Amino acid sequence: MKILIIVFIAMDLLTIPIIKKRGQAKNSWDNLVEAIIQVESRGNDSAVGDNGKAVGCLQIHPIVVREVNRLVSKPYTLDDRYSRAKSIEMFNIISEEYDCCEEYTFMQYAEIVARRWNGGPKGDKKTATLEYWEKVKKELK
Repeated sequence: MKILIIVFIAMDLLTIPIIKKRGQAKNSWDNLVEAIIQVESRGNDSAVGDNGKAVGCLQIHPIVVREVNRLVSKPYTLDDRYSRAKSIEMFNIISEEYDCCEEYTFMQYAEIVARRWNGGPKGDKKTATLEYWEKVKKELK
């Protein structure tokens, strides 16, 4: 039982910097992550897309794994993309890099995160990611 509690606490700690930084309740961030998962894979942890390049619930490409490994000391593997928990960890690490938006509302920040997840580091500037953001907004609860 103690191990299980420690795991949940450790998983929660991964999202604390983002939540505190944005001044939002944990549920807001969790809802955004879940909405993006629904848009990316309909919740399928084994999903494969983009001609086999993107896999897992968040459709993570190998370049994202490389970037995450550059940012943190904990090495992630390509197989980790099939783990929902590890995929969310990688998503959170990448999202924390978007240190752009202290004055934005949560929804403004969520749009930037979602559009960059879809279109890369400058995805929020690309009109091609607007449709993706609309899909994510529909999934937000």
